[in-house]
Amino acid sequence: EVMKYSYPLIIVGLGGMINDMLSRLVYQNVVNLPEEQAKHELGVFANIYRIAVLITIMIQAFRMAAEPFFFNNAKEENAQRTYARIMKFFVIACCFMFLFIGLYLDVLKWIITLKSKAWGEGMNVVLLLAMGNIFLGIYYNLSIWYKLTNRNLMGAAITIAGALITIGLNILLIPKFHYWGAAIATFSCYLFMMIVSYVLGQKYYPVPYAKKKMIAYLVLVSLIVLAHRFITFLYPPLWFSIGTGTVFLAGFAYFVARIEKKELQKLPI
Repeated sequence: EVMKYSYPLIIVGLGGMINDMLSRLVYQNVVNLPEEQAKHELGVFANIYRIAVLITIMIQAFRMAAEPFFFNNAKEENAQRTYARIMKFFVIACCFMFLFIGLYLDVLKWIITLKSKAWGEGMNVVLLLAMGNIFLGIYYNLSIWYKLTNRNLMGAAITIAGALITIGLNILLIPKFHYWGAAIATFSCYLFMMIVSYVLGQKYYPVPYAKKKMIAYLVLVSLIVLAHRFITFLYPPLWFSIGTGTVFLAGFAYFVARIEKKELQKLPI
């Protein structure tokens, strides 16, 4: 019975590896450039990808604690409401991580270019990859519906569909847009998986997620980072970038504290 339950999750894991690794594995073979230049771009993209992985590391740490908790509380009376609260705080935590990467992107660029200036190319791609990884984290949260209802094959089907999108978009977009194409493929795949998992989850295991509030937070942090990038484009000194980024980050923290005041007071701290 354990094998019957878990074998679709092997497919989920395999599809997840394809979604995560494929763009770097096929980059040189699909980009329309001389070999040396293709290797250079692949190196730049792989380096950029590492920064976005900061969010993935946080997500993996969260999953280690969250999944046992989800299963242990599945039979509780208010389980769905608890899952909804966890999702909201997870999205808020991801928003802070996204802001940290986006608002201090110039600092991260300075750090990674200490060895080679070329590694700083295409740093703005990090923002798209980081948001894509947030979508992946939300998908992992949403995936509890098929695990609790023993519909793991549906989870496998979502992941396979995501892998097909990744393969198709990488082949289609990398020759035209280079590492921007690879980033768009990753972003689109995880966005698709998140939306499909949410729709199916609400059908088979409805959870009252604070959907509008979470979308509002994600849109707000995206606008904050874009505003910061525009300001620092007009006036680029590093000290100014750090200063304005810190002000934006503190402003968002204050905003969340005001909005979630009642929720934060309920936390067992």
